[in-house]
Parts: sequence; structure tokens; C-alpha cells
Amino acid sequence: MKKLLLLVSVLTITLVLSACGSKEKLYVLNWGEYMDPEIIEMFEDEYNVVVVYDEVGSNEEMEVKIKAGTTAYDVAFPSDYMIDKLRQQNLLNEIDYDLLGGFDDVTMKPEVEALYAGKGYEPYFIPYFWGTIGIMYNTDSVLEEDLTGWDILFDPETNYKIGMYDSARDAVAVALLSNGHNVNSNVASELEEAGNTLKNANFELFGDDQLKTLVQAGNLDLALVYSGDYFDTLYVAEEDEVEINFGYFVPEITNIWVDGFVIPTTSENTDLAHKFINFFLNVEVSAQNSDWVGYAPVLTETYDLLVSDEYGYDYDNYNPISETGSRQMFEFISDDRFDELNQILNAAKIN
Repeated sequence: MKKLLLLVSVLTITLVLSACGSKEKLYVLNWGEYMDPEIIEMFEDEYNVVVVYDEVGSNEEMEVKIKAGTTAYDVAFPSDYMIDKLRQQNLLNEIDYDLLGGFDDVTMKPEVEALYAGKGYEPYFIPYFWGTIGIMYNTDSVLEEDLTGWDILFDPETNYKIGMYDSARDAVAVALLSNGHNVNSNVASELEEAGNTLKNANFELFGDDQLKTLVQAGNLDLALVYSGDYFDTLYVAEEDEVEINFGYFVPEITNIWVDGFVIPTTSENTDLAHKFINFFLNVEVSAQNSDWVGYAPVLTETYDLLVSDEYGYDYDNYNPISETGSRQMFEFISDDRFDELNQILNAAKIN
């Protein structure tokens, strides 16, 4: 009897594994904590497929993985300037809007469309989220009158414990802004000045997603973060009914960005890739995802739902555009230029 039960169990497991193995697979490459896992499961159930989900920590890491072709990614989520770079390297398929029925039922926010209009890469992506970079600070230790601009991150004599985002593009950008220059500057003297600004600063550490947690815990006083990192931490704290001991300060001039769905030329299942994108064009799905991730939605209908009584979010949380300040988008740069930015950041790390 035991042998019979064992045989039945083995056959059952074999059949389950065979069923999973026969399902279509969708290979997705995304940032960490940038998609609600429940929605991925919903998509898998809806289409009887398996989503193979990989994460990266930077646009450049995403580029490396796509170019390597080791995994045939069907959908990826690069930022604006990287979308342009991948497009120029012929690494992206154009989006087939005939396969996106949901696109007819929604409206892209005009402020989002204006950011990439005329830049040449519109046919290659569908916007996913947008936001800014800014300074998350611990309200127990940081005086609000000290929050006047980017300079607070770079004071060599500071008594604040400061975390800098471990990204060459972002770190050099805020150093440039602190010195009154554009985030896309390629002027040698301005880049040298930015390098000195980073080297002379008194950073506690260079990090990424953990920076928001360290500020909330009081292990850091200030840190460079993406807007969604702050808002995600805020919403979780509100849900858990814990003390809100942190804030988010956006200097008058900052970087603004748009991340998007793209279909790399490595994709072996572009039809399923379009179905995945179309799934997120459903307003309820989009709202649930934005609620989980914490970033500003790109669809007008999703925005309206999130600021309605059903979700109850504040307008300012979902408005990366400032009425008084200035926003600068990153532009495509060459590999040599990016290597230069990396050298600047690495020099600051070992200083």
C-alpha cells in the first residue's frame, strides 16, 4: 500500500511539474520593489503563464543584461535616457499599439507626454511611472530651516549623517545641481567641480533601497532618494500606524524622470509581452500597482482614482511637476561619458 501511495505521489508531482514546464514563460527585467507581486500572480492566472522576474539596481545594469542576451527578456523597465540609448543601439522593438486594446480606454497625463515629446523614442515604450529625486530626512534630527537646497548634502563640516545614492548618474547630477549647473553638463571644469564636491562631502555611506529605511530608523539623518522611496515608506508607516518621523524635501531644481515598459529585441514572445503591458493599462490594476509601489501614476484615470475617496491620496504626492521650481531630464550619454561619471563617483567613495 505504501509503495502504491508513493507511486501515486511521484506521478502527481511529475504531472504538476510537467504542467508548469509546458506553460508559456514571460521574462521580465525590472527594478527592485517596483511591481506588486499580487498583480504578477493575477496576470499568470489570467493567461495561464509563468512570469520569470529578475531585478536590477540601475539602468546601466539593465542595459548590460539586455545586451548580453543570456536571458531573452520580453519586457524591461528602463528610464527615459536609457530607453533612448537602447533604441539607438537597435535593442528595442517598436510597440504595436494594435495589440494594446487598453490604450484606447485611458489617457496619458499631458505633463508626462510633454517630458518625452519629440525626443525620438516615443514609439519604443509605454510610460510606467514618473517622479523626482530629492532628500529624505529624519524630522527628529534635521532642522527644516537647514533644508534650503542640495548644499545640505555636501557640507564637509556637517554633523548630519548623510547617505548618498550609489548611482553615478544621480550622485554626479546632484553635485552639479548644488554647484548651479545642469544635470547633463559635459563641461570638463563643471564635472571636475562636481567631483570635488562629492569627494569633500562627509557621507556616512553609499547605498540604494536601504537608504529610506535607515533614515526612518534614525541611522541616517539625510539621504538622496527617489520620490517613490519616500512615499512608499510613508504609506507603509501610515498603514502600520507608526510615528511619521521623516519628510521629503525637493530642492527648487531637480531631476525628473519617466520609466517605461519596453520590449527588447531579445524577446521571443512579443505577443505575450504586449498582453503584459496591456494588463497594466487597466485602471484598477494600475491603481493597485501604484498604491503598492508608491510612485506617481502616468495615466489620468489612475491618478483620478488614487486621489478619490477610495484611495484618498494627496494631490502633491502625485505631482512631480513643480509650479515654482525647475525640472531637468537626463539625456542619452555615451559609454565613455558614463565611464567618466563612474570614475568621479568611485573617486569620492575612496576619498
